[in-house]
Amino acid sequence: MSALGVAIVLAAAAAGAQILRPAPGPVLDLARFLPPKGAVQGWAAAGDPQIYKGEDLFLYIDGGAEIFHEYGFRQVITQEYKDTGGRTISLEIYEMSDPAAAFGMFTFKSSRLGKPVELGQGGRIEEYYLNFWKGPCLVTITALDESAECRAGILPLARAVDARIASKGDRPALWNAVPKECAEALRVVYLKGAIGLNNIRGLYPSDLFLFREAVAVEGNDFTVFLFGYASAAEAARRLEAVRKAFASSQIYKNVGAVKDGRFDAAEAKGGRIAARLLGSRIGLAIVPAAAPPGTTPEALLARLK
Repeated sequence: MSALGVAIVLAAAAAGAQILRPAPGPVLDLARFLPPKGAVQGWAAAGDPQIYKGEDLFLYIDGGAEIFHEYGFRQVITQEYKDTGGRTISLEIYEMSDPAAAFGMFTFKSSRLGKPVELGQGGRIEEYYLNFWKGPCLVTITALDESAECRAGILPLARAVDARIASKGDRPALWNAVPKECAEALRVVYLKGAIGLNNIRGLYPSDLFLFREAVAVEGNDFTVFLFGYASAAEAARRLEAVRKAFASSQIYKNVGAVKDGRFDAAEAKGGRIAARLLGSRIGLAIVPAAAPPGTTPEALLARLK
């Protein structure tokens, strides 16, 4: 099991999270998105494609299927490609429940080390793999060895897949609350549940925030969350529930009362925390004790739209 898979399993267990299951219905014919023979020079399909639907994803991904289901997984098609030297590239095309779910998984799988590439509705290429999303689809292409030839085949294969996917969709509206410069320079993740949240930061042992959707912004010296709810009243109730849970926990100290839609607290290890009610959303910022001067939870929350 990969390190990421272990982290996801532990987060799922700690959160006691409810996994979202998309409503049954017609699924896409993912095979039509596979590049035809000769479409990618020097690379040819090796063997038959494999398709995994619903719960069968657990047979394909060892320890990492939970997070896909949390976002809303429907099915995935996998296909390997080989060149004349026997080098291998793996292609995975995931169909998620909607474009927001595909976008969310794209942000979850991307890191700050990746570089943007113009693919689909957004793509990032890492050292040996690439992800892009388009409509309800998430595409992952991985070089299975460290050769330059294998890595050079990633982009041509990605472009061939991109050309065959016609559907598009919108990013979640909550994403627009994050300043554009932050989204471009930092790791920003769209979340749909407690498994994803706990892989960013373990705020509480159980599923305390009960959000409909969230955005996490990770910087070198801070973490900011924006949790979305159905109404301002629900967000206000949840803010008070979070404050009470923090006050009774050994993880936090100096937890103040909710006043003017906000409360402050501290981590037991010295970090500073501010939680603020923002209409139907809750903003939460955490800054470590050793953060540079001027990096405060209040200043970070003030930047959210």
